[in-house]
Parts: sequence; C-alpha cells; structure tokens
Amino acid sequence: MSWIAVSLCCCFSPPLLHANDAAPRKNVRIMQNQDGTYSEFSRSPDDRVIERRTYGDRPGGAGDRVLRMSIIYRKDIHGKLRSGVVYDGSGTKLYRIVYGYHKSTGKLVAEDMFDTRVKRTKVLTDPETGKPYNKEMPVRWLRYRYDAQGKMLKPIVICLPAGKKAEELFGKEGSSHADPWAKP
Repeated sequence: MSWIAVSLCCCFSPPLLHANDAAPRKNVRIMQNQDGTYSEFSRSPDDRVIERRTYGDRPGGAGDRVLRMSIIYRKDIHGKLRSGVVYDGSGTKLYRIVYGYHKSTGKLVAEDMFDTRVKRTKVLTDPETGKPYNKEMPVRWLRYRYDAQGKMLKPIVICLPAGKKAEELFGKEGSSHADPWAKP
C-alpha cells in the first residue's frame, strides 16, 4: 500500500483548541490515497472526535482540489469508536454508522451503516404482543471475528444496495479502521 503520511502542526479554529492549550498539537495528518485523492484526518485535543476529509482534483480544473467526502467519528471515554456520520462534498448527510462491542471482552464485533436519506425498514413481529413493527435495517453490516489468539480476522461484510458490488460502493479496501496516529 502506498500511503504517504505527513504530520502537520496546525492551529485550529476555537472549537478544537481549549483556552488552556499553550501550543498547537499535532492534530492533523494528511494521507495520499492510491487513487490520487488526499485524506486529511483531524482530531480534537481529547481524541474523542476525529474528522476525515477526502479531497480530489476538480474535473477540468487547474489542479485545484475540492472536498469529495467527510466523515466525523466519535469515540467514548474509553477511546472506542461509537458512531460516525458520512457527508458528501456539499455537506449533505448520507450515512450514519454505529459500532458495537462484545459485552465481556470489549472487542469490536459489529459496524452498521444506515442510510439517512431513505429509511430502510423491515417488518418484524413483536414476540410478546404479536403485533408487527418496523425495524430500521442497515445498508451495510460488518461483523468482526477473532482467532484463538485474539487477532482480528477479515470482517464479514453484507451490503444491501442492489445493483453494485461492495468494491464499487466502498472501494477496494472497504472500510478502514486503522488509526492514523497508531505507531507501527
């Protein structure tokens, strides 16, 4: 994989820097993707909010870049991803993402992506009352598995949008949970 990562010191707008911060922190990372686009990761000083913005060249432009997509991830107080929201380049909310963890081990076991533009539902029957109800269904499910040593295996992916393969919708690599600040 040919990722180019550059750490930058950046002064953020007031919502991302606290008044007691004496100097700007290394809160931005820029990566060049294999398709020529650039992803900019920025995080809040407390590491609870991560924003990923993907920029690409403007078609027919003179090398200027435009925002293609942005994703905002939120973590809980333990540093685990809990939710995410996907926006297109114009700021329209496309998807929301919910993460699930195993009760006893605390390992990531599920990621569900829901379409915010069209609520997709399935009619289920309540076992206690016998009455039907609508349950929102994700457009993409990821279920994570682990081997005997606790190492994460490739996830099982179920993608519901009709007419396209998962690779066409989400790229060859799919969803990446690699922490851009993790030390190798």
